[in-house]
Amino acid sequence: MNESEGARGSRRSMAASAGVPDAGGDRLAELETRLARLEGEPGLRERGRKMMDRVIPPEASRHFRNAGREQLLGIRSIVDFWIRRIDDAETRAGGAARETIEVE
Repeated sequence: MNESEGARGSRRSMAASAGVPDAGGDRLAELETRLARLEGEPGLRERGRKMMDRVIPPEASRHFRNAGREQLLGIRSIVDFWIRRIDDAETRAGGAARETIEVE
């Protein structure tokens, strides 16, 4: 796009915003129709889910979901273990004198 094309495009948009009818109304209607059609179609997630439902039986999906849950519970156990170790170390160190230093 050269400078004159850019200037014409900005003039068209200014004219349309000023209430002057423009020839782009048909194009806008076409784009709105295409958008409505696209929004009515199932999205990528729904299409992927339908494909997976055809390929993987429900029992296998249930096993995979349960396995994911078990992995998260395993991670929770590790985190809880380390939190207890930190708490125990702080309790043991609690007998030592602590000094507060104020910085001005």
